[in-house]
Amino acid sequence: MNTWSSKPVAALSSIVLLSACDVADTGTSLLASITPPHDAALPAVPLTQALMMRGNVTLVPPSGYCIDAESLSQSFALMARCDTLGAATGGAGAPIGVLTVSFARSAKNANLPTPQEITAETGLDAPESTRQGETSVVFKTKGSAPSPDLSPTHWRSVSTVGDYTMGAALFGQAGHRAVSSEGADVLEDMIKRTSVKSNAT
Repeated sequence: MNTWSSKPVAALSSIVLLSACDVADTGTSLLASITPPHDAALPAVPLTQALMMRGNVTLVPPSGYCIDAESLSQSFALMARCDTLGAATGGAGAPIGVLTVSFARSAKNANLPTPQEITAETGLDAPESTRQGETSVVFKTKGSAPSPDLSPTHWRSVSTVGDYTMGAALFGQAGHRAVSSEGADVLEDMIKRTSVKSNAT
């Protein structure tokens, strides 16, 4: 992991180096490694929300996505389309991809790092297609993919949720919807849902 050189970025060192795996439409790629076996004693329906950071944040997946219960910790979760995680329903219409999310406590009065700061410090290509919100930033970048199955081009986001910073990465196969502009929509949807639910509790 790289060392961050600026104060706002330093607070996020544990969350912006996120990576994830993707799934092909055939179901033969990396997602198979996170799909529970048929005889596993796990809930039939994956999680549709989860309490994070000792209950101070409620993580809500984007539309069509669910949380892989086995991946959960207080600060990390892996999500994929609900049907690829074994849910009987859900996921129809959502782009196939795997999304990782990580949380860290925000430094007091710290601003979010810019996409340029993030990509420079992580060795990624210059950011593209940046979407800047009041408390979030979403951008496309390119770097080493975590698997040969995946496109090195992927989407990242950093956002503020209450007293916490949420970082996310969405990978998909080259030419598939998760790496198109729709990938940014997926991240923005998750940010909005998580912020609304967390602020309401």
